[in-house]
Amino acid sequence: MNATGYDGIPSELCHWTTFLAKALPLRSMGTFVELLFVAMLTPIGFVTDAYLMVNMRNHWTSYYKWLQQGKWSWLAMARQFVRLVLANVKCGVIHLAIDDTLTLRASKQAPGSRIHHQHGNKANLATYVLKQCWVNLAMIVRRANGDLVALPLLSRLMPGSGNTGKLVAANTLIRAVQGLFRELKVRVLIE
Repeated sequence: MNATGYDGIPSELCHWTTFLAKALPLRSMGTFVELLFVAMLTPIGFVTDAYLMVNMRNHWTSYYKWLQQGKWSWLAMARQFVRLVLANVKCGVIHLAIDDTLTLRASKQAPGSRIHHQHGNKANLATYVLKQCWVNLAMIVRRANGDLVALPLLSRLMPGSGNTGKLVAANTLIRAVQGLFRELKVRVLIE
């Protein structure tokens, strides 16, 4: 194997990956590690880009089924990620941020897609476009150089129809990790 140009991979990356993989069943760890590393190599980080960029070990449907129907918990993974961050970042108060993100879609069959007003006033887009709405929960931490960074914890796709609002979805995301912060005795501020 030619490892030229990869001598700068920090040893912490291996430790962190192993730490995160502990939240998964044993049979899922290999697939998780493979997808994580290949997604980090892509410019955008999407699973489809990762699969097309590298000669993957399994067929596409194996990764799709693992992500969509696998017997593992996104919530357990998010909680393990919070533990990892808290072990490596020292701060007295944790700030949580909630934001909504609109993702452009070309197909009306994409889950949760519907027509949204395009607030960016971009000349190359129509005033109303087909998008998915995601509500995101992030933890704000300070880097060693003093810069603030938002680390995404959980996201929730808003349904295309129904009465579920963004505030209800945001509250659900907060409740999902709130017990862990109480268990770890960490003070949390929500912004």
